Amino acid sequence: MNRSGMSSVLLAAAMAGASLAAAQPTSGGTAATSTTRFAVRVENVSTRTTLKLAKGGALDMPLSPGVWAVHTGGNPLLTPGKREAGLGLKGLAEAGMAQEFDANLARVPGVRSHGVLDKPMMRRAATGAPANGMGAKSTSAAMVPSPDGPMLMSGTQVDFVIEARPGDQLSLAFMLGYSNDGIIGTGGSGIALFDANGRPVSGNVTSAIGLWDAGTEVNEEPGVGRNQGMRQGAPSAGDPERRPVRAMSEAEFAKNWPAANRMLRVTITPVKR
Repeated sequence: MNRSGMSSVLLAAAMAGASLAAAQPTSGGTAATSTTRFAVRVENVSTRTTLKLAKGGALDMPLSPGVWAVHTGGNPLLTPGKREAGLGLKGLAEAGMAQEFDANLARVPGVRSHGVLDKPMMRRAATGAPANGMGAKSTSAAMVPSPDGPMLMSGTQVDFVIEARPGDQLSLAFMLGYSNDGIIGTGGSGIALFDANGRPVSGNVTSAIGLWDAGTEVNEEPGVGRNQGMRQGAPSAGDPERRPVRAMSEAEFAKNWPAANRMLRVTITPVKR
């Protein structure tokens, strides 16, 4: 999907408040020499056949700008079984608003650093044709900014660097574009950045990613409902509800949703200093 196909309301919400420093980590202090540096890559791997519609046809899955946090203890972005804490999960889940959510993480105990992922990149073939799963296949490694602004669209990726100590975890959250209040990201626990022996983790960690219902808006059929992020006429256009966060497998239309790893891939790599 290109910019002309997305909700102008959602695009405006996603871009609101964006700053030059938005994708940079926010931390309470300088990273200690005992920390390990990790490169993190998040890719939207959905295609035009990923989300099957009940009445026929299929769609890829646009994702909003994301929010990330390096933390100790439980996931500060969402807690399954509990209502959203008023930090910004509602705004992210319903309208892709990441900036306010990120700003509020500064006051959450246990959060070491945090940031917004709103500068996606995509591969461009030598001929100039985009290689995003919807155009020509890439023949080079050239990376260019996505033409779809801050949205993490099919075939695009965001890369960022974090610092962490043994015991730290990484949590992520993105809005599912064809949902009312759906999140793709980590659950009660974040991604463990070190193994039991204190060694840095490396490789594909997508198994830690799941689908979550934020419990703030009544669900409609995925990809069809008029009050969903990519389709709504105004932020929070749907019918409100007040329920605990739950796995999407426990929500209405559970069988309509593809597996998380068909929409998102997350890899982490320790970086030598």
